[in-house]
Amino acid sequence: MSAISEIKIDGFKAFPNDFTLELKGKNLLLYGENGSGKSSIYYALHTLLQSQCKNKNDVYFDIAKPESIINKHTKKTDAKVEIKFENDDTIYRISQNGYEELPTRGISPLRDLNGQCVFINHKFLFNVFSFRNSQYIDLFPVFIKDILPFVLTQDGSEYISMIYDEVMKGIKRHGKSHRILGSYQDRIDKFNSETKYLIDLINSNAVKTATRIFNDYFRNAGERKLKITLGYENNRDKVPQPDKSYWLRCDHRYQYIEKAGRREEISISTRMEILQPSITLTIEELGDDGISYQQIEKPQTYFNEAKLTAIALSIRFALLDMLTPVNGRFLALDDMLISLDMSNRRKVIDYLFDVAAQHYIIYIFTHDRLFYNSIKKRITIEHTQNKWISGGIYMHSIDEKNNYQSCMPYPKYIEDKDTILEIYEYYAMHDYPACGQKLRKWCERILDGLYPDTLKKRIDATTGQTIDTNLNDRILYLEEFCANEKFDYSKFKNLKIYKDCILNAVSHYDIQSPIYGNEILEIARILSELETILNSKRDIKVNHGLGLELQKPDMQSLTVCIDIKSSKLKIYD
Repeated sequence: MSAISEIKIDGFKAFPNDFTLELKGKNLLLYGENGSGKSSIYYALHTLLQSQCKNKNDVYFDIAKPESIINKHTKKTDAKVEIKFENDDTIYRISQNGYEELPTRGISPLRDLNGQCVFINHKFLFNVFSFRNSQYIDLFPVFIKDILPFVLTQDGSEYISMIYDEVMKGIKRHGKSHRILGSYQDRIDKFNSETKYLIDLINSNAVKTATRIFNDYFRNAGERKLKITLGYENNRDKVPQPDKSYWLRCDHRYQYIEKAGRREEISISTRMEILQPSITLTIEELGDDGISYQQIEKPQTYFNEAKLTAIALSIRFALLDMLTPVNGRFLALDDMLISLDMSNRRKVIDYLFDVAAQHYIIYIFTHDRLFYNSIKKRITIEHTQNKWISGGIYMHSIDEKNNYQSCMPYPKYIEDKDTILEIYEYYAMHDYPACGQKLRKWCERILDGLYPDTLKKRIDATTGQTIDTNLNDRILYLEEFCANEKFDYSKFKNLKIYKDCILNAVSHYDIQSPIYGNEILEIARILSELETILNSKRDIKVNHGLGLELQKPDMQSLTVCIDIKSSKLKIYD
C-alpha cells in the first residue's frame, strides 16, 4: 500500500479556505501553537479514515447541526477533506455527500488503511485513568471509542465496533416472544470473541505485550517491574456494577445482596436488556523477593501521571503490527505527552524511532517547542531528514495580495528549515524586530558558507592588513558571486534594498510595526533560495587542460584539479 502523498482541507474545523499539506509519503513532524490548526489536520485524517466505519457526514458537514465541524468563518458550502496516495491519481474525499472516491476504485485501500492506522492524543491517555479513587478501572469506553473502530475482525470482513453498533440498535426477538433471534445472539458472540482476541494479544499473544513494552522501554532504571493484565471474561457470577457485565450480553440486570449471611446475585430488572461489557485493568508490582508480584488495588492513585501514561501507551502499542514492514499505515500522535517531563518523553521518542518507525509512518503533532526541537535533534543525529517533513503551522492575517490584516486569520504551513521556523513564529506574533535579528544571523551564516575567501576577506586601505568583510560588504558582493557562478541575480537583488531597514540590528524600534511585514517574507524567500544553493552539490567549472591527467585501474581517465575556493582536492571523471 502506498503512503499518503498529500492532504487537502477546505472549510473544515480551523481551515476556512483551501489548505494543502504535501506529505510526500514521509513521516511528519508538525509544530503549532494551540488554535493554529495543528489538531485540525489530525482530526481531518481521523474523520476521513473513520468514514469507513462510521459515516457522520450528515452531522459533521451540516452547519445547521450542533455537531458540525465546518469552519465558522468559511463561505464554502462544500467543505471537505481529501487525501491522495503516492503513484495514485484517485482522490479520496469526505464531505456532506459522504465518502467518495474520484474516480471510483474496485478495491479501496482506505478501508484496510483505517484498520491498520493508530490515532492517539492526550484525550485518549486522560480517559484511560480518569477514574475517581472509589471506582474500578473500566477501559471499555476507551476501547469502543479509540481502538475498536480501527481494528478489523480476524477474517477482515468488518470493523469490530460495527458489530457493537449493530447490537446496540436494539434487541431482535422472535416475533413478540421473549426469545432473542439466534442471528442477533451470533452477533453478540462474535463481538465478544473478537474483543477477547484483542485482549489476549495485549496480555500474552502479541509480539510485544503491554507488560514487555512497559518494562523494556518505559520503566525507569531501578524501578520494579510491572505486570499489566486486561480482563474480558464471560463470568456471569461476577458483576462489577448493577448495570454492567464482564461480557457484552442480552440479559437481565443483576446486583448483589446479603441474604442470611450470604452474598447472592439477584435480578433487578423485569425485562431483557443489553448489558454493557467491562474491560478491567489489573496491575501487579514485583515484590521485595524479586519473584512474586503484588496487585495494586487502585493504580489511579498509586502511580503518578507519568507512570499511568506509560502504562496506557504500553496497552495501545501492544496492538501494533510488529511483523509487517511499513506499507503506508501510520501512527498519528497529537500532543499525547504534554504531561510528561523530558526524561519520560525521551523514552517514548526512543520507542517510536527504534521500534514503531520500522513498521509505521509517524505523524507527530505538538504545540511544545522543546518537544519539537528534541525530535528534530533526533532526526538530525540519525541523518534521516530525507524521511521527514518538518515544519510549523501558524495563524496568518495576510491575504493573497500580501495585504496586512485584510482577511480573517487562517492557518499557514511553513516548512521548517531550522532558522526559518523561528522567523515565521516571530512573524506570526508580529514581532518584526526579532524577525530582523534572526534574518541577519541567517544571512551571515549563508553568505559565509557560500563565498570563497576572496569575497570574505579584503585589504584594509589604511593598515594594509587582511580583514573580514562585514555583512554590508558581503551583500554587495552577491551580484559578483552570482555572475561568477552563473546564478540569476535578479532573484536576490532585493536583499540589498531591504538590508538597511530589516537586517540592520539597530534600526528596529517599533515592536508592533507592520511596515516591514512583506519585506520580511521577501527576505525569507531570498534566503531560502540561497540556502538551497548552499546545500546543493556545486561542481566547479574547470579547464581540464590545466589539470593533471591520470588513469584509474580500470583504464578510464580522470583529471585532478584544485578548487581554489575552498582549497579542497576534487576529482573529476
